[in-house]
Amino acid sequence: MLTVLTVDEAQNRVLSSMGGKTVGAEEIDIFAALGRVLAGDIFSPGHIPPFPRATMDGFAVSSSDTFGATEDIPALLMLKGEILMGLPPPGGLAMGEAMSISTGGMLPSGSDSVVMVEHCDILGDQLAVYRPVAPLENMILAGDDFQKNEIVLRKGHLLRSQDIGLLAALGLLQVKVYKRPRVIIISTGDELVTPDKNPGPGQIRDINGYALYAQVLENGAEPHYLGLFPDRKDALLEVLQDSLHQADAILISGGTSVGRRDVTVRVLDGLPGEGVHFHGVSMKPGKPVIYATSNGMPIFGLSGNPVSAMFSFLLFVRPLLRSLQGLSPFLPHQPGVEALLDTNFSSPSGREDYVRVVLSRAKDGTYGEKPRATPVFGVSSLLQTMIKGDGYFVVPRDIEGLVEGSPVHVILF
Repeated sequence: MLTVLTVDEAQNRVLSSMGGKTVGAEEIDIFAALGRVLAGDIFSPGHIPPFPRATMDGFAVSSSDTFGATEDIPALLMLKGEILMGLPPPGGLAMGEAMSISTGGMLPSGSDSVVMVEHCDILGDQLAVYRPVAPLENMILAGDDFQKNEIVLRKGHLLRSQDIGLLAALGLLQVKVYKRPRVIIISTGDELVTPDKNPGPGQIRDINGYALYAQVLENGAEPHYLGLFPDRKDALLEVLQDSLHQADAILISGGTSVGRRDVTVRVLDGLPGEGVHFHGVSMKPGKPVIYATSNGMPIFGLSGNPVSAMFSFLLFVRPLLRSLQGLSPFLPHQPGVEALLDTNFSSPSGREDYVRVVLSRAKDGTYGEKPRATPVFGVSSLLQTMIKGDGYFVVPRDIEGLVEGSPVHVILF
């Protein structure tokens, strides 16, 4: 008989069992750093940009020389030359002088703004300016992006493509990041065969080993799939003992219920160390999930039901993997859509119900404003409820159902 926890209680037990533990750090090339997590703060070694730069094509001027300029009475300035890209200015500006400059060029001393090229005319060796500019207009100062020694990216930051560009701007070609957690995946079940085989009577192809591999990879960790193992205590115990010192987390698919041949919980409770922290969570799908540790090694027993395993991963494994990489356990933002339920929906009280839905779309292919959410009905183990669904909403434990037209927050897959 399962003694079940709430989803929140189970998540808290998983995270508290690790005590804030993270995997080690390594230095890698920034070309390989996309999607990795910083293991230390990044400081700017100098001002960015390192010199005052033009943000428009035009002419570097002292703004005071343009005050009062109009179409009828332009300000006339002496053209002193051109500032070439990648080179310092050929000199400074005195009052009443201007220099041609391109976007990104270095402003000369004596200038404090750039007048746009379309607001000027060149008249021989003179520049006619038809519109005044304010101080600092169409330019940025040295350090406007980042000051020297300023923290530009903090420890625990997930590196994005724009962050890689920033690291290059700082001249940092190597960066210290957390290692990818190594996750071992074990599929159990006498009924399972590998995907390359035609299943015989009573057999099915292994789904979870491959789906979990993809979920691990999707969440920044390094999956290692060990293959299929029979529903035998000795077989599972042997592979676990071999894996305990080779991973940062272990996922076992199958054998998590309470039937005669469901051996996972018995094996996990017999391992050295802490043992099973919980067996069962008040949720559907995914109720028979197991969590254990062996001398600090986190081990999950996930249902052989593929949909249950996928949801258990999202709710319990993903927060652990994020935490191991120095991230906050839960996503700060999940893509979601506010929708209206298009049918009555009943849900037994006492458990959280994760309901897969299809969202209506507007003619332009978007969800539009307040789309209709249609539950994908069927046995929770059916893969089509995940494949056809655009996302899911959660019915809380203390609600027995929702009526048609109820607002629901749909978390997108």
